[in-house]
Amino acid sequence: MTTVADIIAWFEKRGSPITLGNKVNVNQAITRPKAIDEAVEEHVTFISSKYKDTYTALLQNTDCKCVIIDQDLFSNEMIKQYADVVFIPSENPKQDLTLLIQGLFNSIETLNTSFIHPTASISPQAIIGEKVHVAAYAVIEGNVTIGNNSNIGAGSVIKSNTVIGENVVIGANNVLGGDGFGYVKNEATQEYELFPHLGGLVIEDHVHLGNNTCIDRGSLKDTIIHQGVKIDNLVHIAHNVTIGKNSLIIACSMIAGSVVIGENCWVAPSSSVRNGIYIGDNTTIGLGSVVTKSVGADETVAGNPAVPLAELIKLRQLQTAQLAENSKEE
Repeated sequence: MTTVADIIAWFEKRGSPITLGNKVNVNQAITRPKAIDEAVEEHVTFISSKYKDTYTALLQNTDCKCVIIDQDLFSNEMIKQYADVVFIPSENPKQDLTLLIQGLFNSIETLNTSFIHPTASISPQAIIGEKVHVAAYAVIEGNVTIGNNSNIGAGSVIKSNTVIGENVVIGANNVLGGDGFGYVKNEATQEYELFPHLGGLVIEDHVHLGNNTCIDRGSLKDTIIHQGVKIDNLVHIAHNVTIGKNSLIIACSMIAGSVVIGENCWVAPSSSVRNGIYIGDNTTIGLGSVVTKSVGADETVAGNPAVPLAELIKLRQLQTAQLAENSKEE
């Protein structure tokens, strides 16, 4: 059982001194993290700087007794006003809560032993590492390698020629390493024939993948998802794509064939990226964008077709001014 005292000790060990109010119950059991608007006595929560306009009301309306709070929002007056609450000032409350979960609440997410559900289908030619969890009705074909401490969700299909690294989380009902959509027209028969997909799929360490997502294998080279990439639900990634380290691809996005996305990129929900183009490092693709041309590093683009954000804002301003002018003439 984790208590308030355990959490205090964990933060103090990391060099975060904590001043307690005179009514704090250090023996209070803490069962799990919870959002501030739903947290009660046995929960731990956080308040980040995005709550700067509402944090006072949130504190007044919560029964939570353990709060990781942005250091710019914290004041010593809080200790007097909420004498039974432990306040833990933090430069990055959300990150500290994440580390706390990993350190003290491992039972929520961490698997300490291997587990293969009896309904899972695993080829004898597959190589499965240690402490791997394979959920119900998952299918793992031959010539697949799965690294240590990885998790394959229910109903997911891992096709042959796929390599999955260590500490990878694959959600439910994904198809990884299937043939891509690449066809050649046979001039003799006038029918479209599938171009051979002889490449594989490589998913490096610490990649997280949501549910109902498809990542195709390469045709003549591999599709590669580099270390630390996070991919949301309902994403399609076509053949021969490379996604750089620590990039995030958000729900309902489509990455067409042979796209190269750099490191630390953000592809916002419902974006589409045309085949064969390059997205530079540290670039943001805005919500619902249709990217038809390559984008350099350290840029933010948005719109359909996607253009640099400054250009899009200027265009919208001109359009608004023109509409206003037209309405005057009417």
